[in-house]
Amino acid sequence: MNINLILHGGATSTNSPENDKFFEMFTSLVEKNEVKILMCYFSRKKDRWDDLLARDTPKVLKNTKKKVEFYVPENPQDLLEKLDEYDVLYVAGGKAELIEPLYSDLEALKIKLQGKVYLGSSMGAFMVSSNYVLSFDGQDTLNAHKGLGLLPINCLVHWDIEKNKEEKVEMIKSTSDIPLLTLDEGESVRFIV
Repeated sequence: MNINLILHGGATSTNSPENDKFFEMFTSLVEKNEVKILMCYFSRKKDRWDDLLARDTPKVLKNTKKKVEFYVPENPQDLLEKLDEYDVLYVAGGKAELIEPLYSDLEALKIKLQGKVYLGSSMGAFMVSSNYVLSFDGQDTLNAHKGLGLLPINCLVHWDIEKNKEEKVEMIKSTSDIPLLTLDEGESVRFIV
């Protein structure tokens, strides 16, 4: 079975036609009238998860006529257990230092995502890529980071506002010669693997 992977360049909170298309894919790629979606906010502090869910769920519902059920997993074990009964996994952007330590607990994701839809924005796009360089000041922007490698690509997001493009491209190329994907904020791309 295939996995639909949709990577987003960040800034999903912005109202735009591009983001509407992204949120539409939460349900349009599922061939059911009732869709179950895991909303993962591991890259954000836990006290923000309810606010993020309240921000994101109306964007999904605005772009579908299907019945939708949402669930926020508490930790990687909860996510992997629930994924068997859910159709879609969304991983929101945020801080690398919050989600990267969880990667080892999420290694089964490629198997668990078979026949499912994965949507990842910013840090969520990084997570399923092979390698990436973080985007913002205050983060480790001087080193390439390893993702889970569900997609054999190097990834750079928030590209339209990136100030150090040449340095980041050189850094990621020195890590690996696999293809490089750059995504502007609001931009998304779909892969089927």
